[in-house]
Amino acid sequence: MGRRMWLTLIAGGVLLTLLCAAPARAARGHMNRRHHHRAVVVNTGGAALRGGLVEDADTGKVLYAYNADMPWPPASMAKMMMLLVAEDQIRAGRVHLNDPVVISANAAHTGGTRLGLRTGQVYPLGELMKAALVRSANDAAVAVAEKVGGSVPGCVALMNQKAHSLDLRATHYNTVDGLPPTAGHDVDVTDAYDLAAIGRAIIHNTDLLRWSSQESCPFDNGERMLHNTNHLIGHFDGCDGIKTGFTYHAGFNLTATAKRGDLRLIAVVLGAPSNPGRFRQAARLLDWGFDNFTALTLARRGEVLPVRVQVASGTMIQPVAAQDVKVVLPKRDVSEVKIEYDIPSAFNGPLLVGSPIGLVNVRAGGQVLTRVAAISPVSVGTPNQLIGTSSVVHEEPSAVQGVAADANNPADEGLR
Repeated sequence: MGRRMWLTLIAGGVLLTLLCAAPARAARGHMNRRHHHRAVVVNTGGAALRGGLVEDADTGKVLYAYNADMPWPPASMAKMMMLLVAEDQIRAGRVHLNDPVVISANAAHTGGTRLGLRTGQVYPLGELMKAALVRSANDAAVAVAEKVGGSVPGCVALMNQKAHSLDLRATHYNTVDGLPPTAGHDVDVTDAYDLAAIGRAIIHNTDLLRWSSQESCPFDNGERMLHNTNHLIGHFDGCDGIKTGFTYHAGFNLTATAKRGDLRLIAVVLGAPSNPGRFRQAARLLDWGFDNFTALTLARRGEVLPVRVQVASGTMIQPVAAQDVKVVLPKRDVSEVKIEYDIPSAFNGPLLVGSPIGLVNVRAGGQVLTRVAAISPVSVGTPNQLIGTSSVVHEEPSAVQGVAADANNPADEGLR
């Protein structure tokens, strides 16, 4: 592979331009691994919530967590997974937003929060999905589930399959709407880490935020107005989702997301004692995250890196970043950011476009914050040489996971 070239650029004078870089858009893989997370231990006394967290929505980096691995009923936040499954079915071409859905007796007689749909009525699938998300309508949710899964049990099976594919180890569903079969006996279970992961999947793989971002919106061409159950919408800067949940056993819950500049955060609040309380605690978590952290996009996907590599054929190439090189870190650590290019100056053998050549490492305070593959932008070599050559592109950046725990955590600012 030849000698290795180490280039270090200290992020100092260029930080203003880095702060203006565009956020990562690619869908993120599931990064919710229990051994990656270190819960912040706080004395909450008379806690205003039973569990919660705030994390970066792009990298999955947890900024603060409190009882985030505590098993808890999702209540109506179960609809997040039901709608994620519906989006999967739409993407696969099995159903379409404009497909007519006939309201069954089962859907019409669903209890809890509802629109009052009647048996035999017909609505477009997309309108019912919007009502399930924005208004948390259980009758609409059941109608959507029957359409996309063939039946409620069929949709529940798809929801659990999706949970498994996302490696949601604490999550299991028995309903599509989070409604307990009997009062006080919730049958769905999840935790704050998994809810945040579902939120990331919704943010990066669907267009559901186009509905959840509306404080109110028309249903079925204005037949009625849907008022968002998430009261942060229209009242908290940058908030555009996602879903509330309440049962007597679960209390008041919320999975919220907000974006300011280059930074998008997700906050999860579990078991707040009141409806205003859940929004107050979510706002507190999000404000703390925005006040103390920033996002730096140091290179964009496909951007040419300032390194040259000579291939055995004599061709000189400049590798490109396989993914956005992005880090989220405390604002006080920005001046310590360094970029290291662990890339050889020479490479023996042919290269296919997309072949990994080395790594881009981002460090701060002596720690590696993220690693992204540096790949070949072109194929180099004769056709005979390229036969049998493999090309492996690193689809996801490798990020150092964990909870950012310091003296300035939200537990010191009122989560008590």
